[in-house]
Amino acid sequence: MSSKVLKIIGIVALVGFVLFGAVEFWVYKNREKLFRSAQELINENLNGNLAIGDFKFRPFYGGLGLNFTLYDVKLTDTLYNVHHKPFLEAGKIHVAIDFKRILSGDVRIKNLVLEDGGLKLFVQKDGYSNLSIFKSDGDDNKKKDSKKTDDGIIKKLGNIRFLNFGVAYSDSVKEKYFGALFRDATNIIERTDSSTNASFTGSVFFNGLTFKVDKGSFLKNQETTLALVLAYNEDEKKLKIYPSILESATHSKIGINGVFDFSDTIKVFTLNFEAKGIAVKDALPLLNTRLQKQIDSIGVQTNVDTQVKIAGILGRPGLKPQVDVHFETDTFRYNLPVGVLRKMKASGTFTNRADTTKLADVYNSRLIAPKITGFFETIPFAFKLVVNNFRNPRADIDGRIEADSTNMGALLDPSRYRFKHGSARIDFHFSGNLKRFYNAGKDNFDGKVVGKVALKNIAMDYLPQKVSVSKINGDLTFNEKVMVLPNLRFSDGQNMLYVRGTLLDLIPYLFGSPKSLRANVDVNIPDWQLNWLEPLLAAKSNSKPKSRSSLKLSELLDNAIDKMEIVAKLDAKKVRYRNFTGRDVKGQLTISNNAVSIEYFQLKAFGAGRVRLSGEMDNAGSGKLPHMAVRARIENADVHSVFYSFDNFGQKTLTHQNLKGILNTNFSFESTLNNNVKLVPESMKGLLRIDLTNAYIINFEPFMKMKKLIFKKRNFERVKFAPIRNDFRLTGQEIDIAPMEIESNLLTLFIDGIYSFGNKTDINIQIPLSNLKKRDSTYVLDPNNPEKREGSKIFLRAIDENGEVNIKLAFRRKKKDKSKEDESEVKKLEEVER
Repeated sequence: MSSKVLKIIGIVALVGFVLFGAVEFWVYKNREKLFRSAQELINENLNGNLAIGDFKFRPFYGGLGLNFTLYDVKLTDTLYNVHHKPFLEAGKIHVAIDFKRILSGDVRIKNLVLEDGGLKLFVQKDGYSNLSIFKSDGDDNKKKDSKKTDDGIIKKLGNIRFLNFGVAYSDSVKEKYFGALFRDATNIIERTDSSTNASFTGSVFFNGLTFKVDKGSFLKNQETTLALVLAYNEDEKKLKIYPSILESATHSKIGINGVFDFSDTIKVFTLNFEAKGIAVKDALPLLNTRLQKQIDSIGVQTNVDTQVKIAGILGRPGLKPQVDVHFETDTFRYNLPVGVLRKMKASGTFTNRADTTKLADVYNSRLIAPKITGFFETIPFAFKLVVNNFRNPRADIDGRIEADSTNMGALLDPSRYRFKHGSARIDFHFSGNLKRFYNAGKDNFDGKVVGKVALKNIAMDYLPQKVSVSKINGDLTFNEKVMVLPNLRFSDGQNMLYVRGTLLDLIPYLFGSPKSLRANVDVNIPDWQLNWLEPLLAAKSNSKPKSRSSLKLSELLDNAIDKMEIVAKLDAKKVRYRNFTGRDVKGQLTISNNAVSIEYFQLKAFGAGRVRLSGEMDNAGSGKLPHMAVRARIENADVHSVFYSFDNFGQKTLTHQNLKGILNTNFSFESTLNNNVKLVPESMKGLLRIDLTNAYIINFEPFMKMKKLIFKKRNFERVKFAPIRNDFRLTGQEIDIAPMEIESNLLTLFIDGIYSFGNKTDINIQIPLSNLKKRDSTYVLDPNNPEKREGSKIFLRAIDENGEVNIKLAFRRKKKDKSKEDESEVKKLEEVER
């Protein structure tokens, strides 16, 4: 029985093979006629022409069925001679028709291979499209249901392979352009009763996907590898993109999935993209030109995890799809003009439909990054970022920076700044144009900054000028224009300073503004030990900060300290500097470019005296020594205290130990200072107008020498004087003494000449012979007595000899003509008096 069955099966198979062979043979023998007939039929249904150079019938190529290859295929529309763009052109097209379907009367293309060519679709500016190559229903009365026919054509297509085959679409009306070259890509089709499934894989070179010309193209000149899985459900009228992959030339993988719903008149779609750890530099070439520039201008280079969801409606050109993005970065660094932000991390979301009651739009866009963390050099920070309206982006940033002495010290140049202890916290809010916050050309801001700085027990040294500051405490507030110091407190080592005021243009300065920093402050110092003159006037160091990129902030601070203009009002109960002591101090001064300009400075000093002065101290540098100029008025001052306070004005002949009396004076004085804040004698210049009353000279060495010559029994040790009023002009170390009378209980003198702090003392002394009259404790001072001035005199000369002032007898000398002396110093004194 079994042998009979096998014989029957064998006979049936043999008959089938013979029949198939007969059909194949018949087709082969009639291939030319069949092919040309098919070509004519196709051309009858086209508004154009299908040209085929040659074809070959290949019975067993590609599997069992009717298989043939077409060569030099060109499909053109009726206006081809005008635009010269073929609709389709291929060097080869391999076609395999399913033989089993032929037997049932259903002709289907099992496999289709398009090789060495391209498909070009276009719409011209006048609205003409080469898609018109396919006839409409009105052109063919035989077609009663074109939609059904089109669906049938699609269903009859099987697997398609592209080899070096390009596809391009150009719409000059809507300005959309798409192009790609399929180097080797295959689309595998599987059908069920209700759906058609496709798997598209292969290598594709994208020329670009342009949706808006002014924004540039996506995937411009990019090599990719695609693995797309799609399915179309005929019952649900939905096209689904199952999880698929686009891999770039840099091996960055982008996941794709989505749904297109055609079931309703409103056709909606969703597309989702996902990338894990994609580098920004690898992602940028996949984006359009505008996005590339926007992202690249931020200057962030890192790896990013991102998910993108796009939801919209098809066929509504004016209705933008909603875009929602979630992102999370790996650590990265960011360069600022003042330093480097390190180990930054950010995560957040973006949507173009922030207000859900409005449509998706660039004006309705918002980016939120709730937590951006990192280190400013070594100082940790965290802030929240919100950006609205991406047509004209406006950002809101809320942040906090916290630092202590360990990381503040590493932030600045350790050879110039040394932080010992303490902490600082900055809280700030920014609102404005994030990209163009500061316009350097116009030197202005497009935005607002407000914030608060809390300083707690900070101690630091500024090494170049040997300044130490400690116990820095206070809360400061600031905006983009000014910093307010309501209660800053610190110690300079010997004084507690309480500062209130404003610092102008700090933030503009940090962004490169040419404006100088300006501070207006009120400084209260309860007990002021004046110790800042030495650092201020110290020789400037020529050493430069260390050349490290992380020291940009140090350079800014150095420049700020050197160039800052400080207008300070002073209030101190007590002030001390070396031998000088004052009280009830009030003043106003300006510090700028290592120079001090004193608008006014008044205090009580020198016993019951009062002092008011103005002047300048300048340390311009460039190898020059500091220079000072002072104009002052002193009232009711103890002359002993005056000389003691000012270190006897740099001379040792007439000292505070030799003097008593009450001094009222106006003077102008200028001199160069050495870096120890001592006068350089040869640079001194000034004019002194004195009114000295109740004066005594005690144990004055030149007087003691005079005693050896005359009036040996009189009291030269304690000489009392009548009021002395005269002008003294200082030039270098020499004081030019105008002719004056000195009336004392010892004797009456008329003197003029030069008193020198060096070795040029040369003073004329006239002693009236009336001095020979006895003068004891009962003698009454009698100044301006004409008899003494006109009577007979003894002429002496006090002259420096080998460093000692000796007094000798001298002949009478002609007085110098003073009529042409410079009156500028006198005018200065008159101004002080007023």
